[in-house]
Amino acid sequence: MNADAILDRLLQNAAALDELGPLADAIADVVVQRLKQEADRHWAINPHRSLELADLIERIGATRGDVGQQALGVMARGDALKLLGHNQEAWAALEQAGAMFRTIGDDLGWARTRIGRLGLCVDLNRIAEALEDAAAARAIFAAYQDHDKLLRLDYNTAFVLCHLGDPQRALPLIQAALDTATRLGAAGEQYLSWLYTIQGFAYDGLGQLRAATDAYLRARAICEQRGEWNAAARVEHNLAYLAIAQGHYRAALRGLQRSYDLAAAEFPHIAAHARRDMLECYLALNRYAEARDLAQQVYEQWCALDAQYEAAVTLVLLATAEAELGHDEAARATLDRAEAIFAQLGASAWIMTVRLRRGRIALRQRDLATAEHEAATTAAWFAQAGQRVPQATAMLLLGQIAHARSDLTRAADCARAALRIAQQSHMPALRYAAHLLLGHIAAAQHQPGRAERRYRAAVATIERVQRGLTLTLRPSFLEDKHEPLHALITLYLRQGRLVRAFETLERTRALTLLGYLANREHLLWSADDPDSRLLIAELEQLRSEHHWFLRLLHETPGADDEVRPTITPDQARHELALRERRLRAITEQLYLRAGDDGFTRVEPIALSRIQAALDDDTLLIAFYTDRERIWAFSLDRTTLLVHPLAASVTDVNRLLSQFQTNVAATLREGPHTPLAGGLHMVAQRLLQRLYGMLLAGLGERLQGRRRLLGVPFGPLHYLPLHLLHNGSGYLIEQYEVVMLPSAALAARQGPARPPGARVLAHSWNNHLPQTLQEAGIVVRLFGGEILAEEAARRAALSAPPRQILHIAAHGQYRLDQPELSYIQLDDGQLYTDDLLQCDLSYELVTLSACETGRARIAGGDEPIGLGRGLLYAGAGALLLSLWRVADESTIRLMECFYRALHDGASKAAAIRAAQCALIAAQPHLHPAFWGAFQLIGDARPLQSMPPDA
Repeated sequence: MNADAILDRLLQNAAALDELGPLADAIADVVVQRLKQEADRHWAINPHRSLELADLIERIGATRGDVGQQALGVMARGDALKLLGHNQEAWAALEQAGAMFRTIGDDLGWARTRIGRLGLCVDLNRIAEALEDAAAARAIFAAYQDHDKLLRLDYNTAFVLCHLGDPQRALPLIQAALDTATRLGAAGEQYLSWLYTIQGFAYDGLGQLRAATDAYLRARAICEQRGEWNAAARVEHNLAYLAIAQGHYRAALRGLQRSYDLAAAEFPHIAAHARRDMLECYLALNRYAEARDLAQQVYEQWCALDAQYEAAVTLVLLATAEAELGHDEAARATLDRAEAIFAQLGASAWIMTVRLRRGRIALRQRDLATAEHEAATTAAWFAQAGQRVPQATAMLLLGQIAHARSDLTRAADCARAALRIAQQSHMPALRYAAHLLLGHIAAAQHQPGRAERRYRAAVATIERVQRGLTLTLRPSFLEDKHEPLHALITLYLRQGRLVRAFETLERTRALTLLGYLANREHLLWSADDPDSRLLIAELEQLRSEHHWFLRLLHETPGADDEVRPTITPDQARHELALRERRLRAITEQLYLRAGDDGFTRVEPIALSRIQAALDDDTLLIAFYTDRERIWAFSLDRTTLLVHPLAASVTDVNRLLSQFQTNVAATLREGPHTPLAGGLHMVAQRLLQRLYGMLLAGLGERLQGRRRLLGVPFGPLHYLPLHLLHNGSGYLIEQYEVVMLPSAALAARQGPARPPGARVLAHSWNNHLPQTLQEAGIVVRLFGGEILAEEAARRAALSAPPRQILHIAAHGQYRLDQPELSYIQLDDGQLYTDDLLQCDLSYELVTLSACETGRARIAGGDEPIGLGRGLLYAGAGALLLSLWRVADESTIRLMECFYRALHDGASKAAAIRAAQCALIAAQPHLHPAFWGAFQLIGDARPLQSMPPDA
């Protein structure tokens, strides 16, 4: 048999070597070299195959007693083990191979083993030894004119230099290797993806992000063409890292997930890299608790892989999360651990990064001397090293310290220097922080025009970033981005520029709401993507399990129930928590995969257009708070006024909390117990005080009005505006009261739908028997269909919308995790995410269930709860409850409400008529029993009536 035939046979079945016996010299040389080439080719495809081929090479050498061939096999084994993450074993194998080559005087063979060790030395803290041997190997390759091996050596040396924070020295080596690859022609093509990847890494280290992106894109195209999935996963995660730096967090997380999916099974190092960059995303998005938990997991993963350098980098990120969570001592201790490792490795750039993080902690603790020392030292070092992005970060810190010292001239110089680099490097987070600091400086220097420009630039930077975020990413990102918005509104109020103040107040929340209404496809999970279908299938299984454990925890088994397994409440809660974490992770992945990255830009609705949409007897009241004081903007068809209110945010929060406690106690007691009267008197006093604080100052603006539109802000989202009491009656007794999450909704008409109702009624195992009665009331008046009990399933919401959607069922608000608030249907919980997957553009959606109107206010003044899901899904108006509703009074309220609506009243007039009817029937009834429901959105009448209307 010739060499080709033997090679083919061995590639198909390595056991054939036992039958072939020792190969002849000429054939063995050809077969071994070809096997080594095949093993190298599989580095980027399947390193397990490389390991198998390395074993075959070593066995061929052993059967022939050829030490050189055995050494070649051991070297190939070391290279494969390195790619599989077995660093210590890989180093030992390469050392063994080098020693074997030395015993037979093969200097070239020894030099080849030094290439692989460069890829290991950073993690194993053997950098000096590896670089010294690399220099000797370079001389050997040059003497033998072995350009292929010289290329590999230069690439790996550049890799070490980049990780040590010296990309300037790395770039010439990379370019030399690329030139060599070009001269080698077809033989050099196998190296191009790796070379472009490390070139991108070097450019990234220098802050040249466009050049880095171009290099990575070239690498990715080559990887895809050659089927190099190892390299492809590495490129994906590097591109994602650039996306993080440029504020493209959605694209980053999508890319990191692709990288992880490619690498998880075969390439543990790359998989760990992807997870580490995910936690960097979480840090940028202010998800610090998740980042801390993930950092601890990734750190343990790096330790298991013997990757000291990567473990130390992860410790820096862990320290950042701890610091942002307010755990400064833990953050400093973690930074100390990281610095000790970097000092052993000689990674000067990372030592400076650690010091920069210490400086940020010191500034927060007002230790300005320490902060300034660290910032000045690191700024000078990064400037000398040509690392512009960390230099800008250090300069910004110097500017913040100078501002804290009231050294405004130096603060401005540092901020401008940081801004120049941020603009050149396309770093929005740095741009935002620099503009914000320059705005504060201009304000302190009494330069309002300049301050306004800087604050507006900061707001615009955040708006550009948030447009690309998903529903799940946006709220946390905006948590700490209110400062320029507050500064602008304060500036405009001082200048008496009320229109600009109002439009600025409206801008962020209006852009969020209108943006999602105009881009609903970004909320729809893909039905065509195979990966999304798998995630949805897993989601359904998890929901089924979650529902089972929830029933186990909260429902008492009846006599006819089948025997339940023995499980304690603590075990059930633990199982629920595990599934809830996975549920959130899956839904986030589905949103990341949904739609494309082209988010249609939406401009906010102008004040004049909002005014034109108001009736003559309507007053819109938009509240604003800067965390201390409260203002109310009052708007009618012709006039905008602002009213500084005497109330403090602290006082209003205290009264709201007391009222909520009062309602909860009343619902526990019941309407006719001895304590009920006292609780009612206390509630009225609280509501009168809130009226005095929030509305009494509006004076004549309230007179002659029929309808009030309330637009809350911050903690006032929890205010039951319709229940405020002026001493003679509740607000709902005098006005129609409608709540709007954004004033822009006043100018937006709800949808027009064909007459009829769709009613879902679920009694929750007969705990809520009134639900079927409610269903009958709605359908008797408006026609349509009742989907009761077993038919009340989530799939019913996929039908084309009609005028009214009424859901009567058990509801549960989750204070700890509002995104997991739900309505209980027959096939499990109906979450906000389910609502967003449906067209719910009904004219009116009523959720007759407990706490369906409750929400947590997240970044961007965005309520997180079921109501948000309904609005984003297209509902024109919502009728939601603010607390647990009482069965008997709810039936009466719904009958009155729908009767008035059927008779042609507006939605706002109908809910007022219903609540006033309950008050008239029982004047001393606590509002807990009649005031839970609140109208949100389009207040107009239904646009058509059933034939008998």
